[in-house]
Amino acid sequence: MKFTIALLAGLLIAGSAFAQQKEQRVALVIGNGAYKQGPLRNPVNDARDMAARLRSLGFTVIERSNLGIKQIGSTLREFRAKLTPGSVALVFYAGHGVQIKGENYLPAVDAEISGEEDVPNQSLAVRQIMDVLGDAKTRLNLVFLDACRDNPYARTFRTASRGLSKENAPSGTLISFATRPGSLAADGMGKNGLYTGALLLAMNDANRPIEQILKTVVTSVKAGSKNLQEPWMEGSIEGEFCFGDCTRVVQSVVPEMSAAQLEEKFWDDAKAAGNRDAFEAYLGSYPKGRYANLARANIARLSKDVQIVSAPPVVAPVITPPVTKPVIASPVRLSGGAFKDCDDCPEMVAVPAGSFLMGSKADPFASSPPSADETPQHAVSIKAFSLGKFEVTQEQWFALMGNLPSNFKGRTLPVEQVSWDDAQAFVKKLSEKTGKQYRLPAEAEWEYACRAGGQDMYCGSDRADDVGWYDSNSGRSTRPVGGKQANAWGLHDMSGNVWEWTEDCFNANYNGAPTDGRAWTVGDCSQRVLRGGSWSNYPQVLRAASRVRDSTAVRYFNDGFRVARTN
Repeated sequence: MKFTIALLAGLLIAGSAFAQQKEQRVALVIGNGAYKQGPLRNPVNDARDMAARLRSLGFTVIERSNLGIKQIGSTLREFRAKLTPGSVALVFYAGHGVQIKGENYLPAVDAEISGEEDVPNQSLAVRQIMDVLGDAKTRLNLVFLDACRDNPYARTFRTASRGLSKENAPSGTLISFATRPGSLAADGMGKNGLYTGALLLAMNDANRPIEQILKTVVTSVKAGSKNLQEPWMEGSIEGEFCFGDCTRVVQSVVPEMSAAQLEEKFWDDAKAAGNRDAFEAYLGSYPKGRYANLARANIARLSKDVQIVSAPPVVAPVITPPVTKPVIASPVRLSGGAFKDCDDCPEMVAVPAGSFLMGSKADPFASSPPSADETPQHAVSIKAFSLGKFEVTQEQWFALMGNLPSNFKGRTLPVEQVSWDDAQAFVKKLSEKTGKQYRLPAEAEWEYACRAGGQDMYCGSDRADDVGWYDSNSGRSTRPVGGKQANAWGLHDMSGNVWEWTEDCFNANYNGAPTDGRAWTVGDCSQRVLRGGSWSNYPQVLRAASRVRDSTAVRYFNDGFRVARTN
């Protein structure tokens, strides 16, 4: 009897293993990184490594890198054609993901998105994937979405939703998100994103059930992000699934990383990236870490190596390292009433004292009513001050800071990819150099200077093309400062080119706002207000009253600034 039971058990185990080996497994793997807006470093690597791992585990893999709009339909058709009833289907995606009214979309890399209406026609909808899986009558579906990175189109959207929303999955489907609904995931400093790297590591123990693998991923990602990112799982499956053989006794468990191992991985990722941001990120997490001195040495080396090279549309000769200049006691007067406090200082314009109506008048009956954060319209009195004639250029930034953070390169292009914190460091150094009180403009000062005594829709005109670079005329790049007409006070590029940081903390509307032109330094001060729109936005966003906000530490691909000076 014991022999019979043992024999039957052995046959069942062998049969189960044989069934798993013969089970059809099909995977669709997509990595999108080469976006026109907000390019990402890791997704193509993520997809390539995941595809290789899945092939080694018996999957037939359809792999796509940098999926374009025209490839979406053919890719889904190829995936659908390979699925058969009773098979196992897997979808892995790394790249940008956005939600519109509760629907999740994965934008194509060639998408040109100026507003929410553009998203459905230029993206792979997660609902399309779910429909394919539901129609195929597969036994089990696994969906991995490393798609909650910061939305590069958010500032053109009417809603402010972050990350992805929950997804209704067909029966027998397990969905793993890189982070919780409405939250953001890290792109990663090294070869892979944080979530995908943890998933690939956990898949090494292929004979563990998928639920255990995903729990390990959660633990690793939370530890690696210091609890800022937590993967999320939805749906359910019947029975067991292992990437390998579930019938084998699990002899080992992927260990959770110790604090020392986490630091070691962080340092390895920083070395692999090899850039200043990566080493600074390591120092930010481990200021007294084992490799802190090496990180500082690499930052110093990279700072010395910084050069500006040519890139269309501007020919940019190499800039030599900055030379410290003596403080100039009195400003150098220039034509048109502008002045400079030193040879390589920003050119400044004197802004007269006065009063104006700030914001937009509430009008619920308008075809495009103003955003609530632009109301209520209110009177503000401004003291005389000075404001940069142009946005701070890359040449000016490099001369003072000794590095160059910008994506686009050129002497007279505005500096971009600078955070509010970075801008504060710049004005502090400029003040020390000149002995003058430089700062970021208050939001009220910015709008007052933009309007220049008028009520034009944009900063100096009712036509966006007169005064600003934006999505339809910018050539998908920043442009040299001063290329458009100035407003009445001689200020250029206040509409378009790059978003401009202001001093103010974010408040959802103007109720209680200062009326004397001071910066509003209460509210959500972890986020600061930006004004003016950018080269990647549509004209509505370039309006004089339009405003957005972002975290003080974010280095966004179209954020810059201009300086103010107290007279």
